[in-house]
Amino acid sequence: MKIDFIGDIHGHAGELTSLLVKLGYNNNKEYYSHPEDRRVVFVGDFIDRGPQIRATLEIVKSMCDNGTATAVMGNHEYNAILFHTQKKGGGFYREHGFKEINSHFETLKQFKDDPQEWYEYIEWFKTLPLFIETENYRVVHAFWSQSHVDFLKSNPIQWNGSWFEKVTDDSNYEFQLVEELLKGKEHKLPNGYSFLDKDCTTRTESRVKWWHQIEGQILYGDYLINCPENLKHKTLEYTPDKIPLDKPIFFGHYWLKEDSPTVMNSNAICLDYSVAKNGHLVAYSLDTENLTIQKSLS
Repeated sequence: MKIDFIGDIHGHAGELTSLLVKLGYNNNKEYYSHPEDRRVVFVGDFIDRGPQIRATLEIVKSMCDNGTATAVMGNHEYNAILFHTQKKGGGFYREHGFKEINSHFETLKQFKDDPQEWYEYIEWFKTLPLFIETENYRVVHAFWSQSHVDFLKSNPIQWNGSWFEKVTDDSNYEFQLVEELLKGKEHKLPNGYSFLDKDCTTRTESRVKWWHQIEGQILYGDYLINCPENLKHKTLEYTPDKIPLDKPIFFGHYWLKEDSPTVMNSNAICLDYSVAKNGHLVAYSLDTENLTIQKSLS
């Protein structure tokens, strides 16, 4: 079977349909399918930011429901679950502050006239796994950690009050597990160093380029995604996590910006090339090992 792994969509249904057609899928059955033995694996982040969030969810869910696709959860779907789940004592498991509402605003706006449909999608999000592992490939939204995956295999997620309490308390292992699988692993910067993120918040920890397997001396600039300029050429005293080599890992999340997306490491392949920021929606076909690019139409 040929598998087409598709990166973060963020409500860009037009680009998604164009890419599916380019890959040979059609909508003849009222859901997208391929005339050959071929299906899609989505790496998460279907919602927020884009202009066609409802249409994106309709396409992805209908494919999953009809067996022509599978999907893992992205951090945006996870955040949506927390945002809409009330605590027993009042409030929600994700704050409703300006930052959280702003991040989620496009989704809320596009579902304002049909909240019931939106809550049905929230329930569907809860059915999505945090990872997929088969004999041929692995899939996760942001960071593959074998120890985290093994823990979840022995301790399946139960979407109840106990689970919500564990994953929203940063003193718990479950909190670290979800944060890293869905949002990436971070490295604390040396004292005195920081950077401003896209929301102009000062950060003292930076996500790592865990898919870069660097031999020998490691420089901060080679391994940190947001590295202060005056730290880039300093040596990083750190041992990167080893990537398993028996089958490839597919992931998204990192908003890569190269004009011509490429496979930087055949053992760990990022599929997020910033479609929501005038970049590309990208697919990788496992059988042919061709990187298929569909430019954003926005």
